[in-house]
Amino acid sequence: MRRFLSLLLAALLSITTARAEDPIPLTIVSFSAPDSAHGRRWERFEQRVEETLGDRVALNMLTGGQVGTEDNMLSSIRRGRAQMGIISIGALAALVPELSLLVAPFLFESEAEADFIMDEYLFEPYAALLAERGITLAKWEDGGWHQLYARKPLRSPADLASYRLRSSATEATRLFLSEVDADVVVLDFGDIVAALDTGLVDGGVTTSVMYRVAGLYEEAPHFTLTRHAFAPGALLANKAWADATPPDVLEAVLAAQGTMAGNRRLVRAEAEESEAALRAAGITMHELSSDERQAWVTAAAPVHRKLIDDIGGEAERMYAIVQEGKRAFAVFKN
Repeated sequence: MRRFLSLLLAALLSITTARAEDPIPLTIVSFSAPDSAHGRRWERFEQRVEETLGDRVALNMLTGGQVGTEDNMLSSIRRGRAQMGIISIGALAALVPELSLLVAPFLFESEAEADFIMDEYLFEPYAALLAERGITLAKWEDGGWHQLYARKPLRSPADLASYRLRSSATEATRLFLSEVDADVVVLDFGDIVAALDTGLVDGGVTTSVMYRVAGLYEEAPHFTLTRHAFAPGALLANKAWADATPPDVLEAVLAAQGTMAGNRRLVRAEAEESEAALRAAGITMHELSSDERQAWVTAAAPVHRKLIDDIGGEAERMYAIVQEGKRAFAVFKN
C-alpha cells in the first residue's frame, strides 16, 4: 500500500509539473491585409514572440480575418477562445457605447491632440469600462481619419442634401451624415462596392487607405479630405487570461506589439502613401480651405450633444474629460 501511494503521488506530481509547463495559449485575431501596415506589423510581432518566448506560448495567428466579422472576433476574445486582438471602435462600441464619442465629428483638431488626450486622459477611464466587461485595454490603435468619397465633389455641407451616402452602424457617423441632411444608408463595409455599382449609394465615409484598397474610387472618384473624425481602434486581451499570465510573458507579448507611437507612425505613413497613390492615379482629392472646413465644423456641432444624449451612461463624463484634455493640450503644445 505504501509503495502504491508513493507511485500515485509521483504520478500526480508529474501531471502537475507537466501542466505547469504547458505553453500558454495565445491566439491573436484581427482583420489585416498582408501588405498593409497592420499586416506587416503582425509579421514582426510573430517573429518577436518566437524569438523572446519560444515554446512558452502556443501562438496562433488568425489576423487575416479567419474568424469572420469584428463581432465574431470580439466574442472570441470575451469568451477566451482568442486571447488578444485588434477591434475597431465602431465594433467595440456595441459593448461599451461610450466609445462612440471617440468618432464624434471634429472632436479632435489634430492627430497630436487626439494622441495626447487618448493616451493621457482617456486610456484609464475607458480601460475601467472595458474591464467591467471582462476585457483588458492593452493599447490604443490608429485607423486614420474618416473622410468623404462620392461621385461628385462634396466641398460643403450643402452638397450632401438628399445625397445617398453609406454609413457604418456607428452612431456618431450616422448622426453626422443625418445632421448635414444626407440620405443615410447603413451598410456593412463588404456591401459598399455592390451598393455603388447598383446606385443604392453615391458615396460614403471611410479612410483613405480603405478607399484605395477596396477600389471605391472606381465608382466614386471624388475624395474630400474633411478629416472630420478620428478612426481609432484598440488592442484588447481577455482579462481573465491577462490576469493569469505570468507578468514576464505578458510584458514580452505587449513589447512585441510595438509602441503606440511607433504603430501610429506606420499607419499614418500608409495613409500618406495612399493619398499620393490616389492623386497619381488621377483621383480628385479635395483639400478644404480653412473657411470651408469651418462650415463643416459649424454644421456638425449639434452632433456632440445628440450623441451624448443617445449614449447615456458615462458619456457625459467622458466628454468632459475630453474637454479637460483639450485645455491641457493647448497649454502643452505652447
